[in-house]
Amino acid sequence: MKKWVALFAGLLLTACAPKTVLSPSYDFSQINRIGIMAFSNAWTDLNGVENLFAKYLIHNGFKVVERAKLESILQEHNISVSGYLAPETTREIGRILGVDVLLIGEVSSYSPARTELAMTSSRRSESRPIVRQDVMRMPDGSYVGYQRPIGNQISNSVDVRPTEYTINAKVALIAKLVDVETAEIVWIGSDSEESSRALDAADYMARKLVKSFSKELAKREKTK
Repeated sequence: MKKWVALFAGLLLTACAPKTVLSPSYDFSQINRIGIMAFSNAWTDLNGVENLFAKYLIHNGFKVVERAKLESILQEHNISVSGYLAPETTREIGRILGVDVLLIGEVSSYSPARTELAMTSSRRSESRPIVRQDVMRMPDGSYVGYQRPIGNQISNSVDVRPTEYTINAKVALIAKLVDVETAEIVWIGSDSEESSRALDAADYMARKLVKSFSKELAKREKTK
């Protein structure tokens, strides 16, 4: 337990980059089907974020039981979602759905995109020629007036005006795979991302986390 707490803390500290940690003793070759639970999420902008993980897991060759079917089975068998981490509950889900692991996750933080108004200033310099009136005597003895440049006058001013700018949405996710037989966390990952749309940020994180997970599995296979 302490080992996983330490790993999880490390993931949070480095959330700017996707991190995935595999259980060193777990046999991932036994995973055939993955059941996806609805992510814990307090924001309607990110409803259905777990479906993004389903998309990329399927793309990477995993067999996935969709969330709607899983939740329907839970209701049908009167299985409490709040207790799905208990070994007896995960085993029951595994038996009914024929899944080997459950993907569980949460939206750990979310700041919506917003528009703000700020006053911005810019300096402006203007140069104007300085001329002097003078008189020149012509060969016939007459006089003609003319302007003679004698330098430049520099004037500085500050232009202040309101400027509108957009701050991107910020989303952070945590996802983990739980073995249905033991309720052991066999993989955990976290990431954070910014985008003008919250679901775009979540989609990018789901792709990175699943890709990182798949790479770690491939790396482990090579070392066998």
